[in-house]
Amino acid sequence: MIPKNWKEVTIELFTKLYPTFKTEEMTDTEIVDNKIKQLSYIKGISLEEAEMCTISEGNKVKELLALPIPTKIVKLFKLNGITYRFNVSSNDLNAGGYIGVMNAIKEDPIKNMHVTMFNLATPVKYSWWRAKWVGYDFNPSEVGDRLEEFKQLPISIAYPIAVFFLTLSKVLTPVTQDYLSQSLEIMKKSLKETKEDLKSSDGL
Repeated sequence: MIPKNWKEVTIELFTKLYPTFKTEEMTDTEIVDNKIKQLSYIKGISLEEAEMCTISEGNKVKELLALPIPTKIVKLFKLNGITYRFNVSSNDLNAGGYIGVMNAIKEDPIKNMHVTMFNLATPVKYSWWRAKWVGYDFNPSEVGDRLEEFKQLPISIAYPIAVFFLTLSKVLTPVTQDYLSQSLEIMKKSLKETKEDLKSSDGL
């Protein structure tokens, strides 16, 4: 099934699609091949099978990629039944989390987006006694599995945090800067609104 919006696109799929986004210097033949690749990634089928897809399916992919990726930060979210809260400031990260984020960004900010998101997120449970969300740590034996689960995080949740944190950290690399520039401008204009969102209720 072809996603109708970015909420249905996972980090894992986004990292596969990312290299296909830049088409400016492609020939007409390369553009056609690129569209076949996109269909292959999105539908999870072989290139040969993608070549047999209908024009209608190709248009649906085109419509999806034409949609702007959301830039509104979602502070609390659920993934595989676990509630997480993003730490949007490096000051809120522990040493291990900060190092994990920086290493992931330096190595490859796109392919390692799930690692960045995992290190920026804290699992939380609501404490009725304290009337707020309280963080906790995973058992070391389950960390690997939880990290892997972040590949399934919707890009609509991951992308705004990636843009926000990379902007604050001033570590945007050339490969991400070109693609993110438009969203960065949008976020700069709405930074005041974003800050107000972060101060609002933590309820899901």
